[in-house]
Amino acid sequence: MAFKIPTFAQVKKTIVQEIQSLTGLTIHDDHDAAIRADGTASVVDGLYSHQSYIQKQLFIATADEPFLYIHAAELGLPRLGGTLASGTVTALSNVEITLTSGSKLTDGKSHYWMVATDTTINANTPTLVNVVAEQIGVSWNANGSLYWLNPKAGLSSTVTDVSIGGGSDQEELEVWRARLLERKQLGLSRDREADLIGFMKGVAGVKHIYVYPKRRGLGSLDVAITAVGNPPTLPSSALIASAQLALNEYAGFWADCRVYSPTEQLVNVKAVITGAGVNLTEVRQVIRDYFAELAPAAPYQHAILSARIVDLANVSDVALTPAANVIPTVTWEHTKWLRLGTLEVSNPS
Repeated sequence: MAFKIPTFAQVKKTIVQEIQSLTGLTIHDDHDAAIRADGTASVVDGLYSHQSYIQKQLFIATADEPFLYIHAAELGLPRLGGTLASGTVTALSNVEITLTSGSKLTDGKSHYWMVATDTTINANTPTLVNVVAEQIGVSWNANGSLYWLNPKAGLSSTVTDVSIGGGSDQEELEVWRARLLERKQLGLSRDREADLIGFMKGVAGVKHIYVYPKRRGLGSLDVAITAVGNPPTLPSSALIASAQLALNEYAGFWADCRVYSPTEQLVNVKAVITGAGVNLTEVRQVIRDYFAELAPAAPYQHAILSARIVDLANVSDVALTPAANVIPTVTWEHTKWLRLGTLEVSNPS
């Protein structure tokens, strides 16, 4: 049973009772003995509070942020900082030009990306350009179109086929606390799958880890990873490289290790919603959320998605396409990952 800390009033009452027992005096609130009892009880109450504070910091589950750094140092599990987003864009020019390293792109919303290396663009030839975010953070992951700042003569001001990912913010406090608790509960590393997953979570930018032992035969250990994002995204080559270094450090001496990216398998979804006053935007969000939750190799289940949609207000029925479950392919070459392709939501015509 936990020790019950007395309140200030209870401490004061105990002191007053002791004085009365020793002196036989009748003590009222305005008496000198009662005032002295107030002061003593305040000190005792402060000591109890201090002991409660110390107890709180002793355990990972309750420690305040500054003390989590002490626990992290003991466990060798520092808080993850953010990572820079990186990727490629397709640039087009009607004359041959050289884009110098540091040339900037923007989305017009105070986010900027820089060209990573000098790149020559031939006339009328779409060219992939490697870019990196100017600042750390998940907000610098991008797709769609971006715009050059002060483009050179002949260079199209808009870039297309934007694929920039891998950016992440500093690890959230409670996510870090959960990692610390997990490491504490696992104890000494014993080369279990949970140990490996816990270790790989220490790579900045990694969201999910899926372990496939003997995927390429005896002695092999393959790990599929996804990148931080909302929803999670495919990892960049830089993230795969840093995760590979971490995996080699952890298990390279006893296994043929490989970090790889899942392969996207797009699922085009069409939903015809029956019901009066249905908010189709909510339906779209439910479908996006469902696909965002799917892990690599996890199947699309028609019944589950249908049930989530029917559970929305005013929805009486839904006709979903695909109308059957979709099972992603998993072989030694590919681990397919079901992602949402085109989405069409409508009412019956």
